[in-house]
Amino acid sequence: MKRLARFQNENHKLESFFLPYQDASVHCLRFGHGPQLLLALHGFGDRARMFAVLEPDLAAKYTVVAIDWPFHGQTDWPRQSFQKSDLLAILNLVLEKEAQSRFSLMGFSFGGRLAQSMLPELVDRLDKLYLLSPDGIETKGMTLAVRTPLWLRKFLYRLLKRPHWFLNLLRWGNKIGLVPGLINHFLACNLSRPDRFQRTFGCWLSLDSFYLRRRHIKALLKSSGLPTSIYYGERDEMINFKKLKKMTQDLPNVQLRVLPEGHRLIGPQLGASLGQETFKSSC
Repeated sequence: MKRLARFQNENHKLESFFLPYQDASVHCLRFGHGPQLLLALHGFGDRARMFAVLEPDLAAKYTVVAIDWPFHGQTDWPRQSFQKSDLLAILNLVLEKEAQSRFSLMGFSFGGRLAQSMLPELVDRLDKLYLLSPDGIETKGMTLAVRTPLWLRKFLYRLLKRPHWFLNLLRWGNKIGLVPGLINHFLACNLSRPDRFQRTFGCWLSLDSFYLRRRHIKALLKSSGLPTSIYYGERDEMINFKKLKKMTQDLPNVQLRVLPEGHRLIGPQLGASLGQETFKSSC
């Protein structure tokens, strides 16, 4: 049964609701009152609520539905992994609820990977694409994650359910310079608690379903002419800006915008830039 709750957050109203999907319950956050629908996908380890800061700048143009995707936020996902077909079905449930056939799509970080991977199925229904610090083009550390065979990921999933010995090994490797500090910190944070362990491996086991080559992404954006805005933080140490810039060359429908931020650029400056963009496109 769908649960519904409304609550007030400073000056903007957020509506929290749950969508039943097979054996899962998917949590969504709705805000804004604009005539166009915008679906938003957060990053790894984040939740739908992170987009609420953008409400003042998006509300007039968009009705925004941000989704806690599997293993995140308040979504209850009892399975070991999820697939692109699951996420596409969830988006369709939101469209049915909102009585819309077309929409815009926003993805931050790993949510950008999810958004790009679904372009072959969604591009004909999209009015606008927003990619914020997008994973899926080239992200530090992700090449190894993508190339690790699925059988090995499943083996590590069983092996590391009690990860203390492995975390001690990582710390030792970091001290002698074999394990980069970023990887050590990420694994230490995400393997030490059962819920974070399941989230990490749930996403890793699902990764193959959300892989799309850069040339395929570029070809889709070029052939469709889909208006696309890509936002990048000039202090972002995770995303390869050269590869991002190269992929967007010769695409007049793609705007690459650089903000004085790091990887986690969702905040007032992004909101102001999005606000100016949506205002101009509405005039």
